[in-house]
Amino acid sequence: MTCTFFGHRDTPISLKDNIKKAITDLIENGIVDFYVGNNGNFDLLAQAVLVELLKENKDINCYIVLSYLGESALCGFQELTIFPEELANVPKRFAISKRNEYLLKKSTVVVCYVESSFTNSYKWVERARKKGLAIIKI
Repeated sequence: MTCTFFGHRDTPISLKDNIKKAITDLIENGIVDFYVGNNGNFDLLAQAVLVELLKENKDINCYIVLSYLGESALCGFQELTIFPEELANVPKRFAISKRNEYLLKKSTVVVCYVESSFTNSYKWVERARKKGLAIIKI
């Protein structure tokens, strides 16, 4: 089973502990593969938590999925990054959407932080819900 993340670019840092609890609960329930994007505070917080858990020797796999070739990991751990081949020829203005499609294809559960229905984060969580994925709200 695989977890991905969708949330607002301006997610408050105060939610980091909530994200850590959600991820820790998922690990305890058998989730070992985590795919996270690389745009905005929500992704940064999820990356930071996953790096902390890796340092604690948690038996998990963490992949930071880049939207653009040459992009750097927000958390600084470039060795965790992947760039899906299917994004190689995507125009830059569509890259984040294509990356999010990739994340949805990989996912069985989504951790999200969505405060407004007028955002792209909301749109991706709704796509996950329509696909029948488990949704964990922060």
